[in-house]
Amino acid sequence: MFRRLSSSLPKDPEFPADLEKLGYHINEKDQIRSIANPEQEFHFFISKNERVREVQREAMNTCIRRELAPRFQAAGLENTRLPLNAGPTDPHVPILTSSNLATAKRLVLYFGESTQDLGIFAYRIVGQESIASGSALDLVHNIQSGKDGADTAIVIANLGQLLWNRRGQRAMTMATWNSLPRKTGVSGPTRIDAIKNHIPGNEGVREHVASVFAAVEKLAKGDVAIDIIGIGEGAEEVVEYLDQYWERWEGKVRAMCVGVGFVWSVGDQVRNGRFMEFWSKHACAYLIHNEPVETPLHGRAQLGCNCFSSGEATFTECIMPRAYKSMLAFFQLVNDVPGYFEAEVEPQGDDSSGYVSCEEGVRSGVCAESPRAA
Repeated sequence: MFRRLSSSLPKDPEFPADLEKLGYHINEKDQIRSIANPEQEFHFFISKNERVREVQREAMNTCIRRELAPRFQAAGLENTRLPLNAGPTDPHVPILTSSNLATAKRLVLYFGESTQDLGIFAYRIVGQESIASGSALDLVHNIQSGKDGADTAIVIANLGQLLWNRRGQRAMTMATWNSLPRKTGVSGPTRIDAIKNHIPGNEGVREHVASVFAAVEKLAKGDVAIDIIGIGEGAEEVVEYLDQYWERWEGKVRAMCVGVGFVWSVGDQVRNGRFMEFWSKHACAYLIHNEPVETPLHGRAQLGCNCFSSGEATFTECIMPRAYKSMLAFFQLVNDVPGYFEAEVEPQGDDSSGYVSCEEGVRSGVCAESPRAA
């Protein structure tokens, strides 16, 4: 029987986490483009070897994360470790919290997808459009420049980086974990220890969602008004959490927006009638669809709330960059108009396109006409 020594196998590919050495730069439009060809975006398919492509992409993503870190700091966002009592070298997952969290009257709480790095909406948007639009930067700047920006805090959860790398003493996503150096170019990924490579209280997405809410209870004002955004798996887990613990959050959570690539039967999942009533009147779902953002869609029968087009036709991860302005406008509307709620929308008869008309979502005699009405 023959075997090959590791010294005779292909070496694991290496790429420097340096934008210039990778052959790219950031242009005046905040876009990552090739130095040799200023019109060329990041070139992923540099090889037929999947491992080569994977490692090069992680090197680029590392550059993006390093570029974003000081920008988030400049925008007033700080890294907060969970668990809250964890030290810098203890297993922990970072989340982003604004410096006014302890004093703000309003709070926007964001739960993204479980595959993304902290503060990243979609790397594909970063690569195609700009670093700010593909990350949470544009969202943060929009909130801070809004009507109540000075009195609105921001918390960005981190559903992706839930693996603890002991050598690097940092949390990371599964994609980053799989890109860690290997003995050879054909070796398997580093083994994940069920205890040592997980973070206490944040072992999975469900636990992390609960951990973030617990942190908000301790760090934010007791009477803070909370608006929640959930994307993909983040949306599902937030709904499940609030269904279970609605008595603790009723009266604090004021409105919700979710972005999903599919319609799931929320009514079959939710058991708390009071939460379901809130969900039906104070939540909106943004679905993958190629119609302009806010176009009313079918889906309320399954999701239990009004459904709108996100303006994104393909990828769930791209919903936020397309629809976050509409979500923030909805939150502002709920804040400004006492007694506001989303009235149930009705299909337009024989509507083969699958759209519905959007009625005014107000209590008669209490609120002004909703600007969301069609």
